[in-house]
Amino acid sequence: MRFLIVVVYIFTFIGVSHAQRDDFNEVDFWRAEYIAQGYKGEELQQMYEITHGIKSQLTTEVERFRAVYYWVCHNIRGDYYLTTENDDERRRLRDDPEALQRWNNQFKKEVFAKLLMEKKTLCTGYAYLIKELANRVGLECEMIYGFGQTNKTKLDDLDAPNHTWNAVKLNGKWYLCDATWSSGVIDMATYSFKFKYDDSFFLMDPAKFAETHQPIEAKWSLLNQEVP
Repeated sequence: MRFLIVVVYIFTFIGVSHAQRDDFNEVDFWRAEYIAQGYKGEELQQMYEITHGIKSQLTTEVERFRAVYYWVCHNIRGDYYLTTENDDERRRLRDDPEALQRWNNQFKKEVFAKLLMEKKTLCTGYAYLIKELANRVGLECEMIYGFGQTNKTKLDDLDAPNHTWNAVKLNGKWYLCDATWSSGVIDMATYSFKFKYDDSFFLMDPAKFAETHQPIEAKWSLLNQEVP
């Protein structure tokens, strides 16, 4: 059923210009990326310095968000073991909501501790950090929970939410992005993370985004821009 919904979304809205990267074709992101690179290697304990520097040196909302996104995707590593543990436990406890909630509460502590101390995380940590940094530079940003298609699993085969990404409001309009998928890949030979920036998930067209992402709340597909 989820697959059919996504297909309907794509064919209903393809060719329609909703929130998408094309809105900013005239913007040169060189300055935003240069400023982000100036904070390469900074620890998250210096979050104030990072966001203050971005906010004070960039005036447009999209440039500020570009700097935030670029910094996260080039400084935060994905963690194979956290991701695997999360997937395994969610499958094991999917029929026991109370046990799943208890495990989630404890696991969040582990995720955020590792993010803070080692700058390693999984999708929830990426989305949380994007939201936190975006808020600190004056932007409205939300964490979006839902289903993300993987190399092994199609959207229609997923029986529980498995992914988190972001929606950000720029110039009064909502846009989608996925820092987890932009940042890099896991080398399955060593289970180590390799930075490999993929810019396509930055402000991706909602119809294209819907091919691999389906939010729990349908409004966050942004296919009709009815989000207040």
